[in-house]
Amino acid sequence: MTGTGWIALLIIGVAGGLLAVSYRLGGRSMPGGWLVGIIAALFGGYLGGVYLGKWGWMLGGLNVIGSVVGALVIAYIVEAFGTRTPAHA
Repeated sequence: MTGTGWIALLIIGVAGGLLAVSYRLGGRSMPGGWLVGIIAALFGGYLGGVYLGKWGWMLGGLNVIGSVVGALVIAYIVEAFGTRTPAHA
């Protein structure tokens, strides 16, 4: 992965982590708050971007679509370990 891929991964990870924390994808709070959400999304983005193959939109050796999917999936899995938040009326 080149420098462009790492920058894309950083942007996708931060956006995915903040998205997971903001919208509470699983109806639970993120354990550890936004920092853990961003770290989980960065990890998921790396796994998805590198290991889902070289198809679709590639940027600097990173599969962007796979990275987005990986970031959201791993952030959702980490969020599943959080406490349930009450539904808003």
